Amino acid sequence: MTVVLLVSFVAMIVLSVPIAYALGIAAALWVGFSNLVPLTIIPQRMYAGIDSFPLVAIPFFIFAGKIMSTGGISDRLIKLSSVLVGRFRGGLAYINIVASMFFAGISGSATADASSIGSILIPSMIKKNYRKDFAVSLTATAAVIGILIPPSIPMVLYGIIMNQSIGDLFLAGAIPGVLVGSVLMGISWFLARKYDLPREPAFTLKESVFIFFDGILPVLAVVIVLGGIVLGIVTPTEAAVIAVAYAFLLSVIVYKEIKISDLPKLLLETVEMNGMVMLMVATATIFSWIVTSEQIPKHIAVFLTSVIHDKYTMLFVFNVILLVAGCILDLTPAMIIFIPVLAPIAMQMGVNPIHFGAIVVVNLGIGLFTPPVGAVLFVCCSIAQVNMRDVIKGFLPFFIGMLCVLALVTYVPAISLWLPSMLK
Repeated sequence: MTVVLLVSFVAMIVLSVPIAYALGIAAALWVGFSNLVPLTIIPQRMYAGIDSFPLVAIPFFIFAGKIMSTGGISDRLIKLSSVLVGRFRGGLAYINIVASMFFAGISGSATADASSIGSILIPSMIKKNYRKDFAVSLTATAAVIGILIPPSIPMVLYGIIMNQSIGDLFLAGAIPGVLVGSVLMGISWFLARKYDLPREPAFTLKESVFIFFDGILPVLAVVIVLGGIVLGIVTPTEAAVIAVAYAFLLSVIVYKEIKISDLPKLLLETVEMNGMVMLMVATATIFSWIVTSEQIPKHIAVFLTSVIHDKYTMLFVFNVILLVAGCILDLTPAMIIFIPVLAPIAMQMGVNPIHFGAIVVVNLGIGLFTPPVGAVLFVCCSIAQVNMRDVIKGFLPFFIGMLCVLALVTYVPAISLWLPSMLK
C-alpha cells in the first residue's frame, strides 16, 4: 500500500496537480485500496491537523503583512534603507536587501516580501540599467529573509509540529536572517563593481532625519511582537493580533494610506491565502499520518543510522533531502511531510530541535527561489516580465551564497542557538 501512496503522489506532481490536492488524493487512494481504516479517517485527521490554537497566528500575521504592504509601509522602509545604504555603488541592490530585512520583521512571509518590495524595486532597478536576471535573483533571494527574521510563519508551523517554543524558534532565525543579508550584500558589492552599477542620490541631513522618523515606526513592530513573546507577556497568537492592531494604527490612522473601506478586500485576500495554507496543512497532515502508520519513518531511521554513524554526515544527507524537496514541493507540505521523519533521527544523533528548525527553514527557504517550483522566484519573474530560464545566470551567485549560509547554520549551531540561550 505504501507503493500506491507514493506512486500516486509522484504521478500527480509530474502532472502539475496542485500540491494540496495531490496530497489529499494520494491519501484517499491509500485509504480506498488498503481497507485498513474507514474513509471517515480522512476528514477527521484533516480537521485534527488544523485544530490548533497556535495556527491562528498565521492568518493574523498574513493580515498584518497585507495591511502594511498596501499601507505605505514598504515605501517608507525603502526610503529608510536608501538613507542607510543608497550612497554605495549599486545602491538599489543594498536598498533591496535592507528593505527586505526590515519588511521580514513585519510580514513573516517570503512571498509577501517579494511582491511588496519587488513590485517597487525591480522596475526601478531595470530602469537604471541593472540586469534583469540580477534584479530578479537578488529580490527573490532577499525575500527568503522574510521567513528567518521573526516573526516567521514557517517557524510557527515547525513549533506546532515539533511542540517547541515558538519564541525560541523566532530568536533562532534572527542571526541566520542577518547572515543571509550580509552574504547578499557581499555578492552585490562584487557584482556592483563588475557591472559598474550607479549610486543613489544622497539625502540632505534634514531629509534623512525626516525619513528616519517616518520609517522607524514600522520597524518597531518587530520589537513589540518579539519582545512580547520573549518576555512571556503574550503568546505568538496574541502577538499576531497585536501586529494586526499596530499595522491598522500605522496604515489607517498615522499614515492614512488605507481607508476603512479597503479592509474588506484585504480581509478577503487574507482568507484566500490562509485557505490555501490551511488546505495544505490539512492534506499534508493526513498524508503524514499515513506515512507514519506505514512505519516509513522508522524504516528510514533504521536504514540511515545503520549506514551513517556521524552526526555531521547525517546532517549533510538531510540537507540534500530537504533541498530536493524544496525544489519540488511548497514549503508548508514539505515541512509537514519531512519534519516528523527527519527530526527524530536528528535528535537521536544529538541535534538540538531548535537548531534543526533553523536548518529546515533555511533549506526550504532556498527552495522558494529555486526552479522548477520556486514560488518567490515566480513572483519576481512575473514582476520583471521574464521567464525563469532567462534568470538562471544571475541566479547562480546567490544560490551558491545561500548554500554557504546553509552550511554555516548547519555546522555552527551557535548561529541559531546563541540568541535563544542568552535570553533565557
